[in-house]
Amino acid sequence: MIVYESKEWGVLFKTIAKTFKESYNQQQLAKFVGIVAVYTTVITIFNMHWLNGKLTMDSMFFSMLGFVLSMFLVFRLNSAYDRWWEGRKAWGKLINDSRTLALHLNTHIPAGDRRLRKFFVIHISNFAIALRWHLRFDTNTARDSLIFTNAKTAEEYEKVKHIPNAIASNMYVKVKEIADAGMMSEFDKMQIRTILQGSIDVLGVCERIKKTPIPFSHITFIKMFILIYIFILPFGLVPKFEYLTIPAVMVMAFAMMGIEVISEEIEDPFGEEANSLPTGAMADGIRESVYEILKVKSKYVAEGASETGVLH
Repeated sequence: MIVYESKEWGVLFKTIAKTFKESYNQQQLAKFVGIVAVYTTVITIFNMHWLNGKLTMDSMFFSMLGFVLSMFLVFRLNSAYDRWWEGRKAWGKLINDSRTLALHLNTHIPAGDRRLRKFFVIHISNFAIALRWHLRFDTNTARDSLIFTNAKTAEEYEKVKHIPNAIASNMYVKVKEIADAGMMSEFDKMQIRTILQGSIDVLGVCERIKKTPIPFSHITFIKMFILIYIFILPFGLVPKFEYLTIPAVMVMAFAMMGIEVISEEIEDPFGEEANSLPTGAMADGIRESVYEILKVKSKYVAEGASETGVLH
């Protein structure tokens, strides 16, 4: 995710230049506008010098067509942003649930029981780390990224396909052991299990977003609509705009295709694009919080970002 200061316009342009190589929408938009510029230049010159402006279309037609297209683009952007924001709310809930779980456990686990405290620190942190890579369909990296994984645990995770489920299962078992040992009441046990269930619910929400793309027919129709509109637009502008048709069509292409490529990028909020959610940084935040709450020393340093830049 690109970190920036929205109130400083000069910094915004600097950030755009700085993050261009990592920004999918900027690169795609630049390519598309460049192609449109070449195409419009050819059509404008051909129409003005060889056809003498005879191949034209009524501008009223483009006004009506543009209005219809704008409705589709608004719906497209809102649909994509809803997915991005729902993903952010889900990870926000995971952060809160992780902290709440650590706070509950801190009151029940004796201060001197370092082994048990370390167990929950590791598993709460690993759940967020594993979820990050699970949502990118990268199980191998998930296994490699887990913290304090001993040989027995590593072997266990090698046998499972769904690592977040395995981590949550281990925490459920350990909570039962604590309750059976008399370290917490049945009511406290139910509270902690409810918090754990909240983390599983977050997992389900994220999987639903990841595995349910926007329908192909919807995406295809909008892309084709944009391309057709941009393709015929020069024929409606040449009679009045002449050579100014070239920058005019470029601006229209920038606006319309810009909305589409932005939507493409944010409709998958858990990817590795520049504007995807910083799930890595959020997982690090969870890890640092539970280490502090459960009073276990951490040798890990959270991922950070410069004042402006891309945060993964």
